[in-house]
Amino acid sequence: MTAQPGSRLRRRRHRRGAAPCLAACGLALTLAFAPAAGAATQAQLNAEAAQAAAQAPPVKPRPIPMDCRQAAGTFGAGKLWFGRYVGWRTNIWDDEVQTSQWGCFVREIDCRNWLYWMQTDWPDWTNVAACSPGFRP
Repeated sequence: MTAQPGSRLRRRRHRRGAAPCLAACGLALTLAFAPAAGAATQAQLNAEAAQAAAQAPPVKPRPIPMDCRQAAGTFGAGKLWFGRYVGWRTNIWDDEVQTSQWGCFVREIDCRNWLYWMQTDWPDWTNVAACSPGFRP
């Protein structure tokens, strides 16, 4: 159905300034409301933000402690940092679980970061949390 010049057939509009109604032509209305090319949807923005967060390094690295006897043979006992942690946490059955862990590190900052993560993982009560220079077997 086409309008002849001078006829009284009017084209309906969805709202002021919007595209004319295309339903009479058999076209989908979604074409008029589709986002412009290049415009990012909220889902795309959320996906990009999640991907960027996954690729970002953690606030503090989580170093893995070395075996002290083996590290002392490799680096020398005087050049190591000895970290020790004793703490508790409550499990899902409200039982207190205790841990006692130690390890050696080449740098002091690695030992401190390890203690940070131990205190984060075992937050209820800390008995011993120390980093000291040198390893005494």
